[in-house]
Amino acid sequence: MGRARTDAELRTDRTRIHVYTYRYDTPSRDTGRPRQDVIALCANLPRGAAGIYRGADGRSAILPLGGMMVVPAGMAISATGAGGDRRLSVCSTAAGLLPRDFDRGDPRLLARCSDVRDVRVRAGLERMAAEALAPGFASDLLVDALAAAMTIDLARYFLRIAPRAQDDRGRLASWQLRRVEEYVASTGGRRLRIADLAATIDIGPSHFARIFRNTTGRSVHRWIEEVRLIRAEALLRDTGVPLKQVAADLGFSTPSSFSLAFRRATGTTPGRFRSEGRAG
Repeated sequence: MGRARTDAELRTDRTRIHVYTYRYDTPSRDTGRPRQDVIALCANLPRGAAGIYRGADGRSAILPLGGMMVVPAGMAISATGAGGDRRLSVCSTAAGLLPRDFDRGDPRLLARCSDVRDVRVRAGLERMAAEALAPGFASDLLVDALAAAMTIDLARYFLRIAPRAQDDRGRLASWQLRRVEEYVASTGGRRLRIADLAATIDIGPSHFARIFRNTTGRSVHRWIEEVRLIRAEALLRDTGVPLKQVAADLGFSTPSSFSLAFRRATGTTPGRFRSEGRAG
């Protein structure tokens, strides 16, 4: 379970900046679906954090989370907390933060949303948070000006990394990534080979491994592990299946390898996750 404490908030007719501390008492998964585009800066996000972006059409993508992320309006994001406090600064604007032609269904653009790496955008958000925490003369005008500049910087950021045409041989098309995701979901814990995944979209294993990393930012094996760890959380939280069986069902060779992967991703062990979840 988790709870939020508001540290500061500053609103104008066009902009809202909210600074708060979110405390995870136990490992938990929280989901939010903002009505407006939001950008969030997390000062102390654990390494290896991952989240699920899910659109209104039900399609989802598991993505590594960076210290700064954008969540498009109407899109849900679920993230796991490993316990402890997280300081977040969140900004939204009435006009929206993302370009009008932003394709919310493109996995390559979403991958850039989950880990925004732009020094100008970050500096603008940090200054807005500082103004909310310690307002000064004409704070409302300053925050609106900073938000307008940040919107332009975000548009430039996405233009710099905008994907090329769908027939670009360096990346997977949206339909190809969806087909791979559906195949992995249908196999349960059966051990998967890169060749099996590549065959679902009729390309060679080596080329598939390369363009999969270009598309998602992760190796095939790391991505499969993330998918199965999310399934592990559901089994641990909602069933009484023994840990050894959970590991086997998810395709881990040994319970210890499952425990190591789970702890690396969530910050806690499977047994503790289960016991604390039940206590919560």
